Amino acid sequence: MSRSRVRLLAMTTAACAAAALLTATPAHAEDGVDPSAIVPGTGTDTPAQVSGDEKTVSADDPVAAAKEYLGEHQATFAIDGAELTPIGTYAADGTETVRFAQSHQGVPVFGAQYLVHMRPDGGDTTVLGANGSYYSDLTVDTVATASAESAVEQARGYVAGQLSKGVFDGGGIDAVSGVSKGLVIVPDGSGRLAYQVTVTTVDPKEGTPVVKEVFVDADTAWPMFSYDGIQFSSPVEGTGVKADGSEVPLGLTQADDGTFQMVDQSHGSTISTYDGRAYDVNDVLGRMPADMPVFVGPTAHFDGEATESGAVDAHANAAHVYDYYAGLGRDGLDGQGADMVSVVGVTSWGQPFVNAFWDGQKMVYGGGDAEYKTLSADLDVVGHEMTHGVIEHSAGLIYAHQSGAMNEAIADYFGNAVDVDVTGTSMRHPDAGLLGEDLCRTATPRECALRDLNDGRTTADYEGLTWEYDNGGVHYNSTIFSGALWDIRETIGGEKADRLIYKALTEYMTPTDDFVDGRNAVIQAAFDSRLSLLTQAKIVAAFVKHGIITGWEQRSGDAKILMEDITAERTGPAAAGGWWVAPKGEIDGDGPYALYSGRTNGKGEPIKLAEPEGDRFNVLPATDGQWAVWFAWGSSDAKIMRAPVDGSAPAEVLWTTRGASALSVHGDWISWNTFDPRSGTKQWYMNAAVPGSAQMVDNTYYMRSGFGEVRDGKLYYLLDWPDRTDGGRMHLNIAVRDLATGQETLLPEILDASGEASADLYAPKVTDEHIVIGVDQVRGGPAGIWRMNLDGTGVTTLIDEAEGPLLGGYDATEEAVTYENWPGVTVPQVYQIGIDGGAAKRMSCADGLQYRVTADEGRRALWLDGSYGTTALVTRDKPVRRCR
Repeated sequence: MSRSRVRLLAMTTAACAAAALLTATPAHAEDGVDPSAIVPGTGTDTPAQVSGDEKTVSADDPVAAAKEYLGEHQATFAIDGAELTPIGTYAADGTETVRFAQSHQGVPVFGAQYLVHMRPDGGDTTVLGANGSYYSDLTVDTVATASAESAVEQARGYVAGQLSKGVFDGGGIDAVSGVSKGLVIVPDGSGRLAYQVTVTTVDPKEGTPVVKEVFVDADTAWPMFSYDGIQFSSPVEGTGVKADGSEVPLGLTQADDGTFQMVDQSHGSTISTYDGRAYDVNDVLGRMPADMPVFVGPTAHFDGEATESGAVDAHANAAHVYDYYAGLGRDGLDGQGADMVSVVGVTSWGQPFVNAFWDGQKMVYGGGDAEYKTLSADLDVVGHEMTHGVIEHSAGLIYAHQSGAMNEAIADYFGNAVDVDVTGTSMRHPDAGLLGEDLCRTATPRECALRDLNDGRTTADYEGLTWEYDNGGVHYNSTIFSGALWDIRETIGGEKADRLIYKALTEYMTPTDDFVDGRNAVIQAAFDSRLSLLTQAKIVAAFVKHGIITGWEQRSGDAKILMEDITAERTGPAAAGGWWVAPKGEIDGDGPYALYSGRTNGKGEPIKLAEPEGDRFNVLPATDGQWAVWFAWGSSDAKIMRAPVDGSAPAEVLWTTRGASALSVHGDWISWNTFDPRSGTKQWYMNAAVPGSAQMVDNTYYMRSGFGEVRDGKLYYLLDWPDRTDGGRMHLNIAVRDLATGQETLLPEILDASGEASADLYAPKVTDEHIVIGVDQVRGGPAGIWRMNLDGTGVTTLIDEAEGPLLGGYDATEEAVTYENWPGVTVPQVYQIGIDGGAAKRMSCADGLQYRVTADEGRRALWLDGSYGTTALVTRDKPVRRCR
């Protein structure tokens, strides 16, 4: 995805006193637009924003007026009107806004929207300005090389790999389904053609629903990035009892048989609440079972099961949300009066589902448990989740990184705004900013709350996460932005703030906006609404208080940078023998990845080992310090490549495969995995000195194998096999194969906590004298790290599972084990422990996300780090002594 765009807001002289911190770099215009009103775009000739330079056009239709304005000022905007499709027109407070979506040669451009703001003025129309994202330099061909079927297959495998979280899982991916939504342009540089694939499944560890939007390169079928598609969380009048015991009115419908249904037709949208207690959450994910019944009762009063399941709360609170947005001029979540549907009481694998979410069509609620009520029991949670539907049908903020954090922040803001307005809670109340504080059965509101909009977090607290973790911090970082919005509500009043932020959301924000863009949208909406200079100053001050100012992202770390601006996804570095290898896309992310190498001590410049071969991505490398091997990944296959790590000879093709991963190299021996939906994961190896020598360790349908490493002529890998003498029970062992003789040995099985089944194992790491392996005997939580001799004897626990990390990647040398800890409450960090045990120490005190760790020699380790304002490959020779 394109890098964050930093955009400044141009203000007129009259507004500068209120926003002295907001400056702009003047742009040149030759068609009458004041250059001081133009905020240049990044990587495009089209301005990010034009404001404060009003122009009159003759057309009175909003769409026609907007296109007339853009056409008359072509020199300024560099927009091809034929590439714009109007997707919405909004009118409020005397202004109108037209929202356009961009396409390129008929293919939609991901996240590209441009908005034109105007004020009808008698027979003429005054255009106030424009803002958004339009990419003027797109030249990409829109004919795909890879098939949609290949893209779906790769997207399914990509998500399955994400969910395995490093634990060996040799089974198929039958439970993971994918559907192509067609082609899109990812606007990096000249653009990249991609398939957008929606992948749905259930997290095998958590039992929670998963919907991923995966973007797959249309030439190579390489998954580029993804983000979450789920965003957690005759008419008659009746009554119902809520979870807190209070009685509330309900809008109902009386059926022909005399029963009463939770179908409220008294609003512009029909509000319906369905009984999902007989359904698993996966049964309703993205679809509505035809036989699911609406909640029904014999009388117009609902209590008992309707109360405990959350149906009464869901139905009553949905009506409150509709009425709140109607007060802002909106008819339902989509603005067009579409039905508002809630499903209550779903379970997860027969257990309580303590969660709620908007799946793009409807609200889904679990039934709660002994500690939590159903999540429909708190109006702010209902308002939050339903606001995701409003966002989806307006700004469409992409659910990742800063735009995703803004998505969560705006949902938090409006969810809480609905709650405090309906309940009459004062904004001065210390709990007014809490979200979900009424969900617990025994805990206090502050103990129970999911988030606090008054937590005081600023950009100094921003967690520098990547796609793999909380979609780039959409929840972790949300209160930075929502805190600023809530401060605005506290200082200028609820009604004025709600209308302002709704206007900014629906008329100014675009899908890929970052925090500064979001700030600019709110301030520009205030300016165009002619709010007083004092009010504008308060709005600016709220964002400054939370550190949302231009350039706030600049950060620093404490490791040596080996290579910066790494745009590669789903792949990382490898190191050994004083050398590193790593893929890297171009600075603008345009095109497949090249492969680089360099010295791990940082001396010398990186060496480009391989240019992209046609449209192939050079990914998933391995090295032994002499050779570099990697996959040149294409649309229908992956070539295994090899070259001297110092670049002294050109690369050669060793083998052609598909669905491959987990490369390893030691001398001439090379190993890798393949994956096929029918046979699962299989371990392969070959002697690079013997052409055509590639072979699987087995070709059965009932055994799975993988995660291998070659060392000194032996292959160490995981083998999942059935014991026919024990009723076919599956065993998971480390297998050791002598590659010269073919003789194979199974090392002793590591059992789980029950002592009756194999433990979950991570990929074994092999040094000259030891095997190091991650072990999860309890399943689903922390992992231990064990060390053993190469023959499986001398087992030593380096880190006990009870005190172990939530293990990500790890690697080992003869001196130390370096690993990622993914703790869940903070970003993952890299730690190291001696090969003989001792205290684990952090490798770096930097506060960004650290992952894709690899070990070189001694204590030296390398990893990708998000602490530097970019993704950088960094290294340290040893752990830090202490972090403050």
